Amino acid sequence: MAALMKTVTTNQLNGEFGETLVKARVMKLGHVFQGTGRMETGIDGTIEFRDPQTGRMTGKMVAVQVKTREKGDYTAESDTSFEYLMRTADLDYWRSSSLPVVLILHRLSDDSFFWKGVSDGAPGEERRLLFDKVRDRLDSAAMDRLAALSVERGRLGSHVPPMRTGELAHLNLMRIGLPDEIFVADSPFASGRNAIATLLATEERHFDWVIRGRRFVSFRDPRGTGLESIVDVDTIEAVDTELIADSDDPDDEVVMIELLRRTMVEQLSEGLAWEQKSRTLYFRAAERYQTRKYEYRSLREPTSAMVVQVYFNKKRKDEVHSVRHHGFNPRFERIGGEWFLSISPTFIFTEDGFRLHRFSADLLAGKKRKDRNGSIRGQVFLFRFLLSGANLGADSPMFDLFGGAGGPAPAQQFLRFETMEPVEMEVAVPEEAWAVSDPNAKKMKAENDDVPIQHTLEIMA
Repeated sequence: MAALMKTVTTNQLNGEFGETLVKARVMKLGHVFQGTGRMETGIDGTIEFRDPQTGRMTGKMVAVQVKTREKGDYTAESDTSFEYLMRTADLDYWRSSSLPVVLILHRLSDDSFFWKGVSDGAPGEERRLLFDKVRDRLDSAAMDRLAALSVERGRLGSHVPPMRTGELAHLNLMRIGLPDEIFVADSPFASGRNAIATLLATEERHFDWVIRGRRFVSFRDPRGTGLESIVDVDTIEAVDTELIADSDDPDDEVVMIELLRRTMVEQLSEGLAWEQKSRTLYFRAAERYQTRKYEYRSLREPTSAMVVQVYFNKKRKDEVHSVRHHGFNPRFERIGGEWFLSISPTFIFTEDGFRLHRFSADLLAGKKRKDRNGSIRGQVFLFRFLLSGANLGADSPMFDLFGGAGGPAPAQQFLRFETMEPVEMEVAVPEEAWAVSDPNAKKMKAENDDVPIQHTLEIMA
């Protein structure tokens, strides 16, 4: 009779191999995996998190159970998700652990790694874990959520530092290109408010100017225009813009900020309107109760937004409740000898597209509570695209505020707006991990705007 030989099963090999690969993956991501050893009874090891900026070990850990398979589909696997059913005995054991336990699944055939907390099962189906193939992939993007599990919830001040580095921050600033010349003149009026009535009596009216202390300042040459009525024509002089733009005189800085605002408002007046009380520049409605669409390029892909949106009353379905307009609050800052525009996205609410809504402030407050980082970022990209004068190509007609058909002549576009390059941050903001730990996250995500009407006037095809 042949002697019995020692054997190692394929499952044993795959299990050991999978644990080794998970350890390598965790270490590649900058953290430490410690295996339990030969005495493990349901927990293969622990991950201790390391501060990627300082290299300091945080003392924060999660326990890990690795499940490896050579090939084959998971339960109910699709292109986007799959399920995994835990054994009752395993789940009871993991729940008794003093450390939070995560399950890491590795498939050798496609070298895929997915993870999930063992307590993430839905109520009533605690044993069943639903994996999202994008969200639950074990990669650098997952480390903040994974590390957040290690925080002691009952201990005040306990936290883990961000687990990722090198995130790009997109600035809401645009560099302003100024004309070489600026026009100054004496004025018989002490302020712009005093001069308005006289200017309104003329046929050609422009409002891209400032009068302060009987001094007129504008990028527009007032000669031959209605502006002659509010200046002493014999004193008109063109000077270098930098004499005022770079001046250390506080009065000149105030004049420059107001002049930039007024010039921008007039420059964009073909498609945007100015609301003085909230100091908001917002998309005009073309007609009453008419939505308006604008196509632009986000970070990479063309996209679109309803920049004027009409909403019905919830109870009286045939009655318009409000019209919402995309807008922004402009601020002008001088930084390092250059002028910049700061874009702060907001909204204006009107009754019909033209008259300011009587509850505009309340509607805005409600909308702001629902806004998330993604929507705000999208608005910044929208206005950045618009102000830069970009377009989506010859086949896509442009809502042109910069000299297209029906718009102002190009010579009147005194200001240029240049997009800033993104800045690389030392650490990445763990927004996804924060959202998961926020008890109100699901409720806030579920809040959606009312369904708008579909009578759309497309600005771009």
